[in-house]
Order: sequence, then structure tokens, then C-alpha cells
Amino acid sequence: MRALVTGMVAGMDDAEYIRKVVALGHRNHREIKVYNTVDDFTKAGKKPLERLLGTTDYVFELTREREYEKIGYEIFRHNQRDVIIRAPATVEWNRINRKFKDQRIIRDFIKPDLIVTLIDAEWSIKQKLENPQVSDPFLKALKERNHNLYEILSWMNEEVSLSEDWARYMGIPHYVIAVGEPPEALYKLVTHPNPWVIYASYSMSYGTPEKRQEINRIIHQLRKYAVIVDPQSIEIGQNFDGVPTSDRESIYAYTVHRDLHWYVGKVHAVVAIHPYPERPPLSTGMMDELGHARDYMKARYMIFPRGGFSPFTTDSYIEKGHLFETSEEFFRYLDQVEKRPKFSDELELQGEFFQGH
Repeated sequence: MRALVTGMVAGMDDAEYIRKVVALGHRNHREIKVYNTVDDFTKAGKKPLERLLGTTDYVFELTREREYEKIGYEIFRHNQRDVIIRAPATVEWNRINRKFKDQRIIRDFIKPDLIVTLIDAEWSIKQKLENPQVSDPFLKALKERNHNLYEILSWMNEEVSLSEDWARYMGIPHYVIAVGEPPEALYKLVTHPNPWVIYASYSMSYGTPEKRQEINRIIHQLRKYAVIVDPQSIEIGQNFDGVPTSDRESIYAYTVHRDLHWYVGKVHAVVAIHPYPERPPLSTGMMDELGHARDYMKARYMIFPRGGFSPFTTDSYIEKGHLFETSEEFFRYLDQVEKRPKFSDELELQGEFFQGH
């Protein structure tokens, strides 16, 4: 598969995440070729990115088109099978969002099978922008601009929004993956045509350590069947000391928007996990996610111990036959009724464990 991977060019550990995806390929005897378009645009730093961003639109467009054509030619010439093309959809520069809008050139020359936008928590991005580890002039210039949380969220939103437009224009799927996810998420999307993609819904605000372990165990087992989007891979910052009220409001609004539209709106199914027979009641966040999944016409499943069943749950939010009292019953349904195939790849890197293990 050819995956066009968008996302902010600064403030995320995207290079390390992609490196781990390539390492999973090696572990499974598959070569994943990675093209970094920013390196190509800048000739590996010989032509500074800030100079390219400050040039005329004509020169900027010609540079982009030429490099995208070269990448497409290399993929074709070497008949490369599994490919990641790392390309930003936008770059924030001098308070202006410069768009890399070459969707026609990308479609005709690179011909991606899907687009994946990488994201991270806004507070984590801000910390990295404030403390760049390299002496790159572009990163230094970004640091001097002292981006606030709202500006970072806006930049990230532009990345996702433009990537959505590209995917719609090309008629291909678009997914949003946090760099906090296990690298197997992107690995599966790159190496398997049209894998099952699931959003795991559960209460983020309540959960005893043992119940959270149970939820993590279910999610880990579910990874054998699907690409999992897990909201705990990008939790909002817990400490709001010193954060302006406007930024706080932006973070909350963005979190809801991300989970409902970027996650639920793009996956194939939502699996709601609520392993509490009595308390707490179903969370409003989970019910909103299931409601949006219904409106988006996504498949919906729920693991919910008997004792709290409601006709609103069974007849409105969850499809008939998709409500299970135990995880064992749920996985038996996937195996025996839906006959869901499992990934046979080795999906854990040596020395690394799944999240929450």
C-alpha cells in the first residue's frame, strides 16, 4: 500500500514513530520504503525550509510538483510495494498557514491508496516547540513565535481538514492516528489492504486500576483483528495551572471534535467497553460516541454486564445482536459469526509492550 502520511512538521515524534513502523516491517520480512518530502524539498537541509516558505507561490509550487513527480517515478521504477510518503499538508510560517496543495500531482504521480494524518496532544507539541533538540533554523524560528495552544490546535486542525479534502478528491480513505498509538496501527494500514479499523470507546474519567487493566486487555486482544484507535493514546493534559481560560475551552472543544469527527467519523466500527455491572452509569462521552457512530452508519458493539440494560441502549444505540455481557462472548461472536480474520504478523517490537501492559 502507498500511504501518504500528513501531520505537523514540528512538535511531534513522527520520525521516531515511522522508524518503529519500518522496524516492524523488518521483523515481518517486509521492506517499507519511506520518502520524506521536506528533506526532498530542502535537499536534505541545503536549501532551508524557511527560505522555500518565504519565496513566491510560483517557485514554491514548482518545487513541490517536481519533488512529488520524482517520488512517484522512484516508486514506479523500483516497483515498491509498501511505501510511506511523509508530507505535510500545511506549514505554519510567519503566522500564515502555507498549504502544500498539490492533490492533482500527488494523485497522478504518487497515487496513494490512503492518507493518514499523525497527531499528538497539544500540550506535548507545545513543549517540544519550546525546547527543540536540534539547532535547525526553522525550529528556532518556530520557537521564537511562541505559539499558544489555540494556534497549535488550529494548525493541527488545518492538517486534518486539508488531508480530508485530499482524500475525498482522490477517492481514498483518510484516518487520524496519534503518535502515541503502538506503531502496529500505521504498520497495518501500510501493509494490509483495507484493514478493519475500530474506535475503542470507554469512560476516560472513571475507572479503577483493575477495571482499566481489563479494558486494556480487551483492547489488546481486539488488536489481533483490527487497527485500533484508542483515545488514551492522546489524553488531554491534566494540569491546567496557568492555562488561560480561552485555551482551556479550546482544548475541551478540540477533544470532543477529535473523538467524534476525526476518530468515530472515520473508522468502520465502534466497540464500547463498559465492564461495570452497577456503577458508574454509562458515560455521556460514550453515549455521544455511539450516537455519532449511529449517525455515521458505523457498526456498533458493546460489552456491558447484565444489570444495566436499557431499551434505549439495545434498540437505539447498539445494533441487534451486538450487545455482549462478557468479552469472551464478544470475541466468540467475531470468530464464529462474523468470522473475522486475524493478523498473522509479529506486531510487537522487541523490548516494547502494548500500551497499558
